[in-house]
Amino acid sequence: MKKEIIVVPTQDNKLCSHFGHCEIFSFVEVDLDKKEIIKIEQKAPQDGVSCQCASWVAKQGASIALVGGIGARPMQMLADNGLQIVSGCPELPIKELIEEYLSSTLELGENSCSSGDGHHHCHSNGHCHH
Repeated sequence: MKKEIIVVPTQDNKLCSHFGHCEIFSFVEVDLDKKEIIKIEQKAPQDGVSCQCASWVAKQGASIALVGGIGARPMQMLADNGLQIVSGCPELPIKELIEEYLSSTLELGENSCSSGDGHHHCHSNGHCHH
């Protein structure tokens, strides 16, 4: 059995469109051979969620991050810690998102928080502007 942990920034039990503005992170243990979910655990850093919590996320044992939008710095922090980043994910319920990812049917859009200069401005409504 090949197990992996996938992390998803979560808001209202769905993927949160911006990595640093979620309520909590869902850590989903999956069996890649059987393409099924083993367990879902939700946790947040003690200091609260922000764009700076990427290093905390990386230390939780995840190897894959499914995100909607993510800025250049948190993306680099995750990548530096060996996480594969899948950006542009839709705001689906966590279980549905993971099942689509495992079955290779997940349709990706653009990373809503990236721009050529690596700067983005995120607002409380979850939308990012460059």
